[in-house]
Amino acid sequence: MVEKKRILFLLAASALLVSCGGGGSDTPNTTAAATTGGGTSTNNSGATQPAGTTPATNTGTPAAQSPTTVTPPATNAGSTTPAPVAVDQKLNGTLEVVANQILYIRRNRIIYLPVVMSEFESDRGIVDVAAGSPVAHIDGLEELAAAAGCNHTNDGTCAVQPPAAAPAAPIAAFGIRISKYVLPSTAGQAVGNQTVVGRIAIDLTERSDSPGVGANEVPEIMRFVIDKVELSTNQNSELSSVKVLDGAQIHVYGRSAAGTEVRADIPAPAGTVRILPMVDVPDNHGDTTSFFLLLDLETGFSQAGSKLAALENIAGHFAMHLTFSSMQELVRPAASATAESPALERKDLVGQSITVNNQPAVSGAGINGNAWIRMYPSQ
Repeated sequence: MVEKKRILFLLAASALLVSCGGGGSDTPNTTAAATTGGGTSTNNSGATQPAGTTPATNTGTPAAQSPTTVTPPATNAGSTTPAPVAVDQKLNGTLEVVANQILYIRRNRIIYLPVVMSEFESDRGIVDVAAGSPVAHIDGLEELAAAAGCNHTNDGTCAVQPPAAAPAAPIAAFGIRISKYVLPSTAGQAVGNQTVVGRIAIDLTERSDSPGVGANEVPEIMRFVIDKVELSTNQNSELSSVKVLDGAQIHVYGRSAAGTEVRADIPAPAGTVRILPMVDVPDNHGDTTSFFLLLDLETGFSQAGSKLAALENIAGHFAMHLTFSSMQELVRPAASATAESPALERKDLVGQSITVNNQPAVSGAGINGNAWIRMYPSQ
């Protein structure tokens, strides 16, 4: 399988080569995310179930929610438009990352690629990340995947076609593998039959050492907030639904390599945030106790039109932060050392507070790392 994956990742990179650009920020932040050690967990079955022989009990009555009203920043001087107020509801309980895994799509788009989160957290970060496709269908992609030896039984989805044209999407898709079981954070906490609504934010700020920053260019930035993201648990305390509600929007701030700043609000179509089942990814070992919480950003940015045209060539080495306002606690469990990876200590995953335009800051659980978008690091 290892040798086959090398073939999958190396073949046909020329099919989708994209020209490089540069990147930046409202207030440029050129420091890289802190690195962490660790390796992948060997728990192929995926998830930790609640203590006892059955999932945490609940009364069948939705757990009481305590919406948090977020105070927005002051409006710009001279503005007569009041800043919006956000209500971010918190999901009771703890969510666990499974097998220390995240997921993204490389530019060859042959498979959804799971990698260890520790790779993302390293100074180098993940590489060759696909940005949004300029076309809704890539001709010859299925034949390319077949020639590379992609097999549905072992590799899940072969040839990840874009769901829509979305040239302004800074990355095509990104996911975190989590257990479907929500664990009580405190004894007796009810975690079943919950429905909460919150926001997800991403900050991509190009690093000062990025080769994507050319002469007379500035580091690129792409920051955005997806609002009206609903998370629901069922009576068995399982996270059973993740979706955007009708009327959801993506609030965007971006800065191009030329220094052009863009601020826009675009619709967030259904499917922008969703559950990706393990059957769609490689080496799933038949696991049904976990899934990838997926940000399908090609769907999300598919209705941007020309609003984000100045941001369509994002490329380089970026510090990346992902924050979930509705996650009260997200943890990476401890894992024993193996021949392939070092031991992992338990880690509470806390996101960076992210503010976009006049939107209230998004804070909560999250992950922080680095990503090479449309590029490889120099060898």
